[in-house]
Amino acid sequence: MSQRFRIDGAAHLVPEDRTGIPALAGRSGTYALMPTAPDLLVFSRTPPEGGSIPTPRVVLAGDAGGFPLSDLIAFLSQSRWSGVVRVHTPGGERSLMIREGEVRGATSEEPADRLGEVLVRLGYVDRAQVEAVLREQSASKIGRALVEKGLLQAHDLFKCVTHQVSEIFHAIVLCREGAFFLIDQPVDEKTGHSIQLSTQSLLMDSIRKIDELAHFRKRIPHGRMYVARKRPSDGKLEEDEDRVLTMLDGRRTVLELGHAARLSEFDITKVVFRLLEGGFAALSDKPVGAPAAAAPEKAATQRARPAARVVAPVDARPVARVFNFIFREISDEVARQGMDREFIAAANAALTGQALSSSPVLEGLAFAADGSLPEGRLMEAFDRHRDQLGSEPLASFRQALSDVMFFLLFQAGELLESRADEDLARRVKELLATLEAP
Repeated sequence: MSQRFRIDGAAHLVPEDRTGIPALAGRSGTYALMPTAPDLLVFSRTPPEGGSIPTPRVVLAGDAGGFPLSDLIAFLSQSRWSGVVRVHTPGGERSLMIREGEVRGATSEEPADRLGEVLVRLGYVDRAQVEAVLREQSASKIGRALVEKGLLQAHDLFKCVTHQVSEIFHAIVLCREGAFFLIDQPVDEKTGHSIQLSTQSLLMDSIRKIDELAHFRKRIPHGRMYVARKRPSDGKLEEDEDRVLTMLDGRRTVLELGHAARLSEFDITKVVFRLLEGGFAALSDKPVGAPAAAAPEKAATQRARPAARVVAPVDARPVARVFNFIFREISDEVARQGMDREFIAAANAALTGQALSSSPVLEGLAFAADGSLPEGRLMEAFDRHRDQLGSEPLASFRQALSDVMFFLLFQAGELLESRADEDLARRVKELLATLEAP
């Protein structure tokens, strides 16, 4: 897209490649050099002459350290902008693909952000398996190749791609130096895994993580600290905390514990912080001897069950019917490619393992051959578990079905051609809009 220039010792601007059409052809005139950060040069023609160039083009550029990128991305989301946000930092280049204000993908030059590294870091495959697949396939196809070889479940690939895109997003929002660019480049081409994430949800998560991580770092300065167990569980810990506590032997770092527990760096730091606060664990900058193994103790008494709440009747059937219509629409599109049987099997495997949502309303359900969920059982589950769905049970119910929908769209995107995938996404969006109608 861009031609490279070099500023030599005499402060002259020299093109590195003098072949082909010069990038500055048609740009003759006098230009003023704007004061910018060292990594960014901005020239403005004086007086301006106007005009335009074909896309893709940079429509906005600036200093990543002088303007909160979270504010910029929030504006892009609200204005339903489509294009690419590219950030150049000393650590490399990262990009977000945005369509109509929602994040549809991300790329990074940082080795730790590669999907293969994410898969290994979260413990879904080992490095030898990744390296073996990379000898046969390009890095952009590693996820699908691992699924086809039976080394990875489709729903685990979905979780890892979601995690990868989220982590790149958070890294961009956390960026405090370098330059950013908005490029009005179409993102219709399928250059990677098809995914859609809520930009507003990602922003809220980023802001929360920024604040929380700063708090955690007061006790855990970095992930290379070793963690030892001080005392066994009291039976009142959260599931992740209990699981990590049993792994503490003084010989593993915070990051290594995250790998073993399949938790991100943020999540494992949070768990270890809570264990430290509760007096269950201790930190050291060097490995320590493993304490005598002790099984977690069960609580002497069961936790008191919350008092039953009086709730108003809520009809969840319209929500279930719209989502079932969407599920069938996705399944029908995949069936046109002759891959609906494998598609439904992967979806049911994800449901069985509760990989898509922890909501109790989905427990024990399975997709029918047409891609729908049994409406009667879905309604029974909603009524039975309603008191577990929080203060807004219908919103929780809808979120659970949305999580399923995004996985199905992700799976379909792996199987469909770009045009069919985009047309399907448009139809799904129209169906979802019926839930918003009065």
